[in-house]
Amino acid sequence: MEKIGLLFAAVPAIIAMTISQGCVGTAGTAPTQCAKPTLTPSNASNAITFATVKIATATPGAYLRYTLDGSTPTGGPSGNGTEITASSGTVSVEFGVGPRGTTLEAIAYKEGLTDSPVTVGNYVYQSPY
Repeated sequence: MEKIGLLFAAVPAIIAMTISQGCVGTAGTAPTQCAKPTLTPSNASNAITFATVKIATATPGAYLRYTLDGSTPTGGPSGNGTEITASSGTVSVEFGVGPRGTTLEAIAYKEGLTDSPVTVGNYVYQSPY
């Protein structure tokens, strides 16, 4: 009888150790995709002639590409858009005489990871008059 009692006492400990080891492997895995960039401010719609926008990503060592012409940025060494390092990440969005608004699109990329989703910000000039 004592062997059966000991066996039943050991089973929960074995199950707990198995679950714990599985969780460590899952939680400890490296990311496979760059984090989506953030824009600060994310949008602007007031009487301004330009906006200074901070583009950032939570992926260490990633690069950012952005566009202001309505095209979609792409990652990689020959991607579409202006490349900046994630550590610098400040862009001046200016409004000209033509269109009254500008759309900024940004993507994060890093070798060995999938490109992030594209982040979009709308910066609209509104006359104070």
